[in-house]
Formats: sequence, C-alpha cells, structure tokens
Amino acid sequence: MLITDADLRRTFTANSYRAGQDYHHDGMVEEIDLSADGRLLRAAVRGTTARPYRQTIRLAATRADGVSITGTCTCPVGFNCKHVAAALFALQAWQERERPAHAVPSPAGRATPGNAPPPAPARPAVSPDITAWLDAMAAAGEADAEAYPATVRRRLLYVLQPGPRPGGLVVRLASVETRRDGSLSAQTRDYLPGHLLHTTQQPRFLRPSDHRIVRRLALLGSTAEGGEEFIETLRLVLATGRARWGGHDGPALAEGKPVAAPLRWRVLEDGAQRPELDLPAGLHALHLAEPWYADPQAGLLGPVAPDGLPPRLARALLAAPALPPELASEVGAELARRLPGVALPALADLPPPQPLAGPPAPHLLLLAGELPFDPHEAMLHGSYYRAPVPTRLPLARLSFRYGPVLLPLTAPAAPTLLHEGRLYRVARDRAVEAAAMARLEVLDFARLGPMFHSLAGHALADAWLLQDPDPGAWIDLMLDEVPALREAGWTVEVAEDFPLRLVTPSGGFTAEIGEGSGIDWFELGLGVMVEGERVDLLPALLALIRTAGADAARLTELPEEGDDTPLLVPLPDGRLLAVPMARLRGFVAMLLELFAGRDPELSDGKLRLPRSSAADLALLEAAGAEAGLVWQGGEALRALGRQLREAGGIPRAVLPEGFAAMLRPYQARGVDWLQFLRAAGLGGVLADDMGLGKTVQTLAHLAIEQAAGRLDRPALVVCPTSLVANWRAEAARFAPRLRVLTLHGRERHAQFAAIDGHDLVVTTYPLLNRDHAALTAREWSVVVLDEAQTIKNPGASTTKLAGTLRGGQRLCLSGTPLENHLGELWSLFDFLMPGFLGDRQGFGRQWRAPIERGGDTARQAMLARRVSPFLLRRTKAEVAADLPPRTEIVETIALEAGQRAVYESIRLTMHAKVRQAVAERGLARSGIIILDALLKLRQACCDPRLLKLRTAKAAKARSAKLERLLEMLPALLGEGRRVLLFSQFTSMLALIEAELEKARQPYVTLTGDTRDRATPVRRFQAGEVPLFLLSLKAGGVGLNLTAADTVIHYDPWWNPAVEDQATDRAHRIGQDKPVFVHRLVTEGTIESRMEDLKARKQAIVAGILGAGSGTGGGRALAVTEADLETLFAPATP
Repeated sequence: MLITDADLRRTFTANSYRAGQDYHHDGMVEEIDLSADGRLLRAAVRGTTARPYRQTIRLAATRADGVSITGTCTCPVGFNCKHVAAALFALQAWQERERPAHAVPSPAGRATPGNAPPPAPARPAVSPDITAWLDAMAAAGEADAEAYPATVRRRLLYVLQPGPRPGGLVVRLASVETRRDGSLSAQTRDYLPGHLLHTTQQPRFLRPSDHRIVRRLALLGSTAEGGEEFIETLRLVLATGRARWGGHDGPALAEGKPVAAPLRWRVLEDGAQRPELDLPAGLHALHLAEPWYADPQAGLLGPVAPDGLPPRLARALLAAPALPPELASEVGAELARRLPGVALPALADLPPPQPLAGPPAPHLLLLAGELPFDPHEAMLHGSYYRAPVPTRLPLARLSFRYGPVLLPLTAPAAPTLLHEGRLYRVARDRAVEAAAMARLEVLDFARLGPMFHSLAGHALADAWLLQDPDPGAWIDLMLDEVPALREAGWTVEVAEDFPLRLVTPSGGFTAEIGEGSGIDWFELGLGVMVEGERVDLLPALLALIRTAGADAARLTELPEEGDDTPLLVPLPDGRLLAVPMARLRGFVAMLLELFAGRDPELSDGKLRLPRSSAADLALLEAAGAEAGLVWQGGEALRALGRQLREAGGIPRAVLPEGFAAMLRPYQARGVDWLQFLRAAGLGGVLADDMGLGKTVQTLAHLAIEQAAGRLDRPALVVCPTSLVANWRAEAARFAPRLRVLTLHGRERHAQFAAIDGHDLVVTTYPLLNRDHAALTAREWSVVVLDEAQTIKNPGASTTKLAGTLRGGQRLCLSGTPLENHLGELWSLFDFLMPGFLGDRQGFGRQWRAPIERGGDTARQAMLARRVSPFLLRRTKAEVAADLPPRTEIVETIALEAGQRAVYESIRLTMHAKVRQAVAERGLARSGIIILDALLKLRQACCDPRLLKLRTAKAAKARSAKLERLLEMLPALLGEGRRVLLFSQFTSMLALIEAELEKARQPYVTLTGDTRDRATPVRRFQAGEVPLFLLSLKAGGVGLNLTAADTVIHYDPWWNPAVEDQATDRAHRIGQDKPVFVHRLVTEGTIESRMEDLKARKQAIVAGILGAGSGTGGGRALAVTEADLETLFAPATP
C-alpha cells in the first residue's frame, strides 16, 4: 500500500514530521524491510547512540482510503517518533522511485532506501494463527523438535525474579544471542507473551515447548497469581533448561525435590502475627498456590512439604491475614475449637501494650535505595518519556524515637510496636514530626511519591531524596547540615551501604623517609590517622590530582579565608577523607611539582623519588609545620633539601693555590653552588648573563676538584667550535695546573689515547656524532655543556648524543636557557637529571600548555620554584654592585679549517714578500710592504671574503669570528643589552649587515660614508634600536653613546689608545651602568701575536703605528727582524 504525505501528517506531530524528513534527507535511514503483504515494515535508523534504533511499523488500509500507521521504536520515545517517520519517508521515496504508475510495491526481503529490490506480486495475507500453526507443524516434523538448528543462534530464556510482594514470583521472557563458544552475549531483548505470540512472523528461536508456555503465560499472566495452572506452567519452564534466576546471566534453574519445613507464627514489628514456613538457610519462600522454595545458589525451585500438616491445611494456614496482638489469644482459642486434634503452631503470648508519649527525637538514617528509575531524570525532562533505567541512589529515611521505640514516619496514627519483647502503643506528636519534615524540605529534600512506594516496596515509603542530583549536595549536607541537626537533638545514622562515607582525621600527619641502600633514591611515605588506623595518604592525593587533571593547580589557590573548606580525598576503601584545605595545600603543591608531567612510582603506599627531589622535602616541611606533620627518618636528606631551597645555606668553597683569577663576590657564590651540587650528587644550570664569567667559575670548580683529588677521571667540556680556543686560553690563564686536551681537527683521533693523562678535555658539538664511541666509552668526572642552548631541541641528534655522555656530575652553561618556549628548558633538565620534569609529552601537557597558552601564573610560579634549586642565574643588573665600571673580556676564537688554509696561504706569500723587501731595501725602508702584508693577514682573520680572492678555497672558507659574533649577538640582545660594534673595515660591517638583515635584527650604522650622523645616534640613544655598527675611524671620536652598556671590537686595532677612545663612546660621564667590552681575537694568528706584543713591547707597536700613521713617512720602524718572524709565524692552535 502506498504511503501518502497526508498519512504522514495525520500520524506524526509537526516536530516529528520535520525531524523525520531531515533524518531521511541526511541519510540516517540504514535499511528498510517490507513484508510480502506490505503490512509490516522493519527499519534501522541512526540516532544519538552507537547502534541504530530499530523500528517495527504496522500498516493497515482504512475505509477512507488512507493508511493507518502504528510504529514502535527502540529509542526513548518509543512510539511514532521521528525515527519511525524517517523510515516511512524512506519507504515513500522508494515507492515513488521504483513503482510503475499502475503497480503496488510488495518487496520481499531486505532493501536499502537507495537500492531496493523490484516489487514481487502481492500474495494473500495469512493470519497469525495459521502462521503459528504452520510453524508448529514444521517443528513437530523434525526428528528432535526441541533442538536448535545450527543456523539459529538466538535462545529464549525464562528469567525468574522475586515479585513486588513478599514471596511473589515473576516470569520474564528474554532472548539472547549465543556466541561461537556457546556463552551468552550481554545484549538481551525482552518480550511480552502476547506480543511474542501475535507477531506476523514467529521468531525462529521458539521451540514447540515455548509455544505452549508462552500461550499459558499470556492467559495466566507472568506472576504467581495464576493458581495451580501457574505451578504447572512453572514446571514446564524449568523443564526447558533455559530458566535463569534474577537475570539472563543468573544461575540456571531446575526443579528440585520437595523440602520439608515446619510452620511457625512470626511476630511483626507492630506485634501482629503471621504464619510462615521455617525454611533452611539460603532458601526463599515462594507463595504460590502451593508453598514452594527457591534456592538460587543450588539453582533449584521446588515444592515445600509443611511438617505435620496436610498440604491443603498448610495452604489455608499460610493464607492467614496478620493477626493483631489484641486478637491473638482469641484467634488461637478459636482455631483449637474448630480444629480439634490438629497440631497447629502456637501463637506467641504477648503482654498488653504499654502507652508511650512525649516529645519525639527525629532520627535520620542515610542509606542507599534501589529505585526503578532516577527521579532526577523525571525532574529534568518533565513529561518527556525516557526508558526507565533502574538505579541506586543515596536516600534519607526519617523516623522518630519515642522512648525506646523508633517509629517510622508511615506508622498509623496510634501505632502499636514491639520492642525487646514488649508492646508499646505510641501517642504521636504530629507538631514535632511536621516541624522535622519542614526542616528536611528547607534542606532541599523531597519525599518519594506513592509511585515509588509501590514499585520499590514498602522499605522506601518513608524515604526522602535530595532534589539536587549532584553528589556534592550530599557531601555539603553531611559536612555542614548534619552537625547542625545533631546539635538540634536529631540522631543521624549512616548505614553501611550508604555510597558516601565521609571521615575526618583522628590524629596528626606523619611523614616517613627511607633512604635504603642506594644513594640516588629515597622513599617517602605520608600517613594520617583515621578512625584509629593509619591510612596511606599519598595514593589518595595522587589519585585526586589525576582526577583533577589540568585543574589540579587550582587545589592550591584557595584564599586564606577559605582554609576551612574541606578537601575531599578518596581513600582506597571508598571512604572520603574530609581535611581542611589549610592542612593539605602544601602537600598537594609538593605533589603537583613532583609529578606534573610524569607518573609517580608507588610501592606499598610510598613514593620512590630521585635524590634531586630532596629540594621538595623543604616544601613539605614548610607545609607540614602548619599541619602538625611529624617526621620519621631522613634527617640528612631534609637538611639537603633546606640547603637547596634556602639562599645562604650553602657552605663556602676555598680556591686552591695556583688558581690565578680573583673572583668577584657573585662568582665566588657560583663556585660555592657548583661545589654544593657536586657534594650532593646533583647537576645544575649556570645561567649567568654573558660576560659574567661562567667559564672562570667552571674552571674554579674543576680546579677545586683537582686539588681535592676528586678529579680522578678527566672532565669533559662540549662547546661550539668557536669557543674551543677560548676554553683553552682561559684554562691556561686562570687554571694553569689543569692539564687540558682539545679534541679538534683532523689529528684528534691520535689524541684519544692521551685522554686519561689530562684533567680537562674540550670537544665540540659537531664532533659528538663523529667521536661518539670514544666519548661514551668512559665515564667522565664532570660533563659540561657550554652554550647549552645548543641542545634545546629534544629531537635533535646532538641532544640525544649529549644525553648518552656519562659523568659523575652534569652541568649546563647558558646565558639563555630559555629563548622561545618552555620545551627548551625541559631539554636542558632532561640532560641534567632525566625524569626530573617528567617526559616530554607530560611536560607539555602539565606545564607548557597551561603556562604558554593559558597564561597560568600559578603553574608558572610552581615551575620556577621547582627548577630554582638547580638553576643559578644572575643578570648584570643584579650584580652591578660587584662589577667594575668597565669589564674587559677577550674572546679567543680558533680559525675554521678552510679559513686557516686561506690564512696560511696569505701568510706564506706575504712572509716571502716581506723577506725579499727587507733583503733588497732593508728593514727601515720596507714599512709599506710590511703594513700591507699585516693588513691582509688581519683581513683573513676577520673574513676571507675581505681579501677578494677568487680561488675556490677562499670562496668556501667560513669566518669563525663572524660565526661567533652571530652566536653572541642574540644572547646579548636577548638580555636587553645595548651594543656598539666596532670594526676598522667598512666592508666587514657590510658583511655583518647582510647577516643581520637575514635575521631581521634592527640596527643602525655609522661609517665615513654616512652623511646624516645625527639620525642613527638619536635612534640608538632613544632606544629604538639595540645595535649600533660603527667604523673605528668614523665612530671612534666625538660621539656620546651612553645608552650602550656593551662594546664589541670585532677586529683589534694595533693602537690601544684608539680602541680605548672608541670604547669611551659608551664608558664616559653620564653612563650609569657597568660597561662590558668584548674583544674578538683569533687564536695563534697575527691578531693574538699583536696582542702579546702590545703587552710586552709597547715601543715596537708605537714604532709600527708611527711608520704607518701617514706622518713622517720616512720614519724608521722600531721593530726587529726577530719581531717580524714572530708576527709572520705559522698559525698555531
């Protein structure tokens, strides 16, 4: 039959019509299956659940030439919903698409809306009775009619459950799929007997016995009220072998043998008496037409044979109503008169009730209740239908204590109650009871309605429910209102099954430290006394932090006035420990710092912590002082933690004889810190600003280790290639007793065997990969990474290789440990102390994301506090009082191999040319040639490109000095330095400018070609740009650049006075900051040799400068041929 739009609009609400139309258009209909007679449509439509909803739709023609639609659905609405409408829209579309103009579709089998099979000829409709008979005939013809064919995997189960009345029994029909291993799936489908019988197509899982049983249940009902016929049906059910107790996965049931049991009178709470069977333990009485028992544990149901009474008389006695206490004697006498000679059980002889009056005391019992559905759902959704889901909720039961008697709220107006063998008749005080109920209503309680009383049994007739579904409402009630109720004279009792079990500490907190046999780890335990027993608190606090996730830091942010707010800590046994936040804030803060970004290692309730976590013990001690924490063990570790946390707690180190530097106060404190970390077995990051002497502090640290005999293995320094020469020069200058070996250059492999004969080995980051085997084959006394920001990328091969170096102590030197993001800091600490900040992903989740994206200042302060014991950073502003007005720093730089080859080529050519000139003209008349030769060597030191050579060797050569400058500038500018950069060569300044343009670094320039000198000076002095490039000739005099605090001389000039004059552009009257002067000098070249000559032979230098000054050109050079040989000697490392 055709479905028209009028049929759909007549059947569905406007909302369901539109929603169904949208579902159809969105392709939500997965399949439709129209029966052969066109009267039954089965469909599957996707909804909000993982599995599609299933629809069963019956179609019937009406006299008005329309179609009557009755559709059910497995969705919460259940009847003629939007899913039913969507299925019909899909059917209608298929009919319009596939049907010839004169035909009526009758598809057979399953079809999808987009690809339905062609219609089959219509067949006469077969009635359900005939269909069922035909199925039964086919089943009867089988060899074993009860056996399931292999193709039928679904089974019909008979689920027996206790009924709503005591002793009642309910039979529920449910089908379930069998798995390949013979077990039952968890998915079931329930049926009503009548529906199962009258389906158009009988399910294939019905066996002949099922037809008989289902028909009986349809006639008798599924409860025990069906009389003797119900017992007969029950026996048929048990005979199938498919009966289960309680649920489809409950124990299988069979009929058991009769059990003998005596009859007795049971005295009820109100003194009334009722007869019952005294069954053995574990058996339940079933009040059928005959007494039966249920033994779920043994999987048996069977009849009961009452001792001493015929079955008929026993059934009559069990049907007795409850006998009021005042009628017990009279009824007993009447039974004896009417049944002489029959041994009936005797009624209990109770004394007459005593009157009981007086103001009652309210009694509130907190318990768990089983409800057929959650009332909060009804409150939330109103009349909107949802499939009921049984639930277990916290409830309160109100009763009143009159003397020794606890009176239920639902008791009669003048009840009689039995208590300890005595009867009492209570005169209720309705006013007091009404006031108690009103107080519960003020606390947002609502009394359960009559519907719950009938559905859930009489046990909930006096139960109350909090209207707020949030479990926190119950917690607030127990913490805030229950104490107030008790003060008002109420008795509040908490049942064992109540889901919220709050406890409070009954004693103080204790912390235990176990140092074990190792030196790298210790164990920390934290406990509290609860209800007389010690409870491990750490597992509960860690679970709380995990549950809070990204919001865990908020646990430590309560304001001081909120300290009385309790923190609820879940204990392993299900209890909730309520502790004022003031007592736990410090513990939570410590755990957040300890384990943010990594999983803790727990053993028997204790934490296994690395020695680096000793600093966190100081936090715990401070927090524990407020909470009354008692410590057990770990005195040395706690002392170490206090030293790590407290400034000034570190002992002073004594420099050894032979160390040639006079350390400034802050540098001495740095050496103290390095020594303290070494003694504690820890590493650290020395992060002083550039120019504050990280190298000399490290050398002092190593010199102390050598003098103390602790440098039994060499120390290893890994640095950029440009700093190898500087380390060699600084060590020779300040720690001459240190035997230094540099592993650099092509000949370095021959030096591997000499490593053990040295105190300090210097290598470079690029060589970590090439010399990996040799460097990792030994354990170094100390491993130092200079310019450690080189390993800021955790995924880089250099970073990974550095992490494989083994050393008794690991140190990082970096003026910029954090340049772009926190991941760089993590990388440094992962080298120093792997795991200290967790793994990379955890660190990003717990630290980087909240701080960098969320601006979480609390988390930022927490991270700073965590790393502070292991990171020492002093800025130039912080140590200004320790600094002289002017600090000279010589940066010694080794030439790169290609650059060294160019230098040597020029040196050989120029040396030969000078020798020839001196031989031909004499030394006095060879000044011009000598100065030209020296100029070319200086240019080769600055950058081979200044020579304008066209050889391939010169084209490929890099400038080690330029590379070092480009390393220095970002660090200096990152510290907020204002830099003057001088060079004699304007062409060198042009090369530097090109590199600055690539890096997009703002700068200004002043050379002899600059016409507008005022603008660059004004911009630099005003702070618009931090870098000023000047030629030595144009910018060396006449300028006042007091905004600068750093001067770099790229290429040293022969005349110290000229350099000093240029430096004085910054270091002059009006300068209020210390000035740092960096002089870049290439190692073993004309530059370093002129530095030596300037110090040793001022007259020689003056003579050279006088000869080349342009005045008195005929003046003789004050230099000897021996001096020239020194200047033109081969470049040395």
